Amino acid sequence: MSITGEIKGDREVVADLRRFDAAARGEIQKGIGRITLKLLTRVKAQKLSGQALNVRTGRLRRSITQRIESGAEEISGIVGTNVDYAAAHEYGFKGAVTVKQHLRLVKQAFGRPLKSPVWSTVGTHTKNVSLPERSFLRSALADMKNAGIIEAEIDASIARAIEAAR
Repeated sequence: MSITGEIKGDREVVADLRRFDAAARGEIQKGIGRITLKLLTRVKAQKLSGQALNVRTGRLRRSITQRIESGAEEISGIVGTNVDYAAAHEYGFKGAVTVKQHLRLVKQAFGRPLKSPVWSTVGTHTKNVSLPERSFLRSALADMKNAGIIEAEIDASIARAIEAAR
């Protein structure tokens, strides 16, 4: 005994699925772009302006960037920085660091103010540093996830893709 079947319009169905896949991919990529932009804004406006770290020079805040990477199977939104000390603040750091030779303005000696300050050379030395973890990237992402912002944006992107495919 055998069962035979025929599907009519299979080419049209496959073409519709391909159109939907392209539309969905494009809308999801736009949605990921909006999410990364919101994350970048949240990091700069909240986390690096007092909530996690306070601004001293503005270098870390100015260095925060975002980009979208798209592969065959995934779309990634990346928010990050190339500033060397960012990881120490994000994850914390405990260890020895080398301090380069530098000049220091000495204004007092033995607890008494000097009549006129003098410049003194401080030689290269190691210093033990203990920085607590003050996450600004991961915590901002977790805040957005907990608030439902990421899921809502992805859902809205998929809804737009379905609407565009009709």
